[in-house]
Amino acid sequence: MIGVPGRRDIPALSPLAKGNSLLADVTLGSVLSSRTLTSLTIMGLRGLSLVAKFALTLFIARFLDLHTLGVYGLVAGAAVIFPIAAGLGLIRILSRNAVTQQLDEVIRVLRLYWGVQAAIYGLIGFVGLGIGIYLHQFALASIVLSIVFLEHVNGDLFVLLNHLLRPCLANVLMFFRTAAWICVYMILAFLFPSFRDLNILLMFWVGGGLLAIAGFALATRDWPWLSTTPGRGRREWFFHYFKASHTLYVNDVVNAAAQYVDRYLVSVFMGLEFTGVYVLFWSIGNALSNLVDTGIIQVSGPRLIDAHVRQDRSYWALFRLLLIQTVAISIVLAIAAGGLVKIAIPYLDRPLVADWMPVLWLVLLGFVLRMAYEVQGTIFYSRYKDSFTLFSGLFVIALSILANVTLIPAFALNGAASAIIISYGAGIVARHIMITSYIR
Repeated sequence: MIGVPGRRDIPALSPLAKGNSLLADVTLGSVLSSRTLTSLTIMGLRGLSLVAKFALTLFIARFLDLHTLGVYGLVAGAAVIFPIAAGLGLIRILSRNAVTQQLDEVIRVLRLYWGVQAAIYGLIGFVGLGIGIYLHQFALASIVLSIVFLEHVNGDLFVLLNHLLRPCLANVLMFFRTAAWICVYMILAFLFPSFRDLNILLMFWVGGGLLAIAGFALATRDWPWLSTTPGRGRREWFFHYFKASHTLYVNDVVNAAAQYVDRYLVSVFMGLEFTGVYVLFWSIGNALSNLVDTGIIQVSGPRLIDAHVRQDRSYWALFRLLLIQTVAISIVLAIAAGGLVKIAIPYLDRPLVADWMPVLWLVLLGFVLRMAYEVQGTIFYSRYKDSFTLFSGLFVIALSILANVTLIPAFALNGAASAIIISYGAGIVARHIMITSYIR
């Protein structure tokens, strides 16, 4: 890794410590080759993780049952929502500051942050285990709490390592916790039917999270974890950081809730088996969303920021091109995915899934609208209009909950999928009004 100016004493990170003479041997070609290799490695790991997650969804539907898939979908939602809610948005500020801090200071702040998280998860654990005892599901509650905690820790480490310019390490560890355990589990469960059990599946998830943390510990074994650096106390530090993070925090919670609230409402109104059907179709749309977001939208963000900073007239041309490309590719992907799933459904041997096939097309239409909505968000992001992003996000989640509560009892899964279309369609209109009235 190439060190960050102003950073010192980073034994596990900076080869500059070996001597500035190394720079003389670095050619432009080698730098470009290294960057290309890093990008390809990251894209490959993320692609494999995406495929593994989707394959696991199909595997559960085929070899376990839709009821189990429904429970798994609820656990997966909790593993996203709870870490975001418990994190208070602090890791973003912590990681951003870590770019220019000494490693001793980074570790000191991490200790303060982990102290806050220990108190929060102590409370979450107490309540969660109490609920597990009340429902006679202590073992399941313990496993789910472990998953939520490990996902939080690993998610924070992923963000931190990326800001410390260790993207390969961050993505390798992410691969352990999102794909490696899935591959091992599916092979064993296919060969040995006794492994086809929800608790065993979730224990493999726990194992993946522990493996990722062990990998981080190994990679940072030379960090000065035991050193002490004087600084402000935990209380003063917390209020200082939370004041800087609260807007991003609320926005993150809103975005997570907007993506996952529908499955919980489906489970309330229709039960776990129908939740499994919905999670199956939702996973297809979500996989396509991740593909378009990482492959197109995120790549264009820095270009829009640069054009805005330079006050370049090409800004709006870049935005229009991004919008057209995103929508066109999303439509093609939606049609292709719908066709392939229709061919594959008979092999799942789940008649209930086949009966609700029209829901998939509604989910895919919602996916296209969501991508257009996300492209509009790049305008707010590139112009540092975080309040606009938050306001539109609150509008979408409020409308989504209202639409789900109204439509699911009347139209079942069709209502849940229609709620996606309504909320993101209205979100597109709201963001268009904000863009034309206050920005353009």
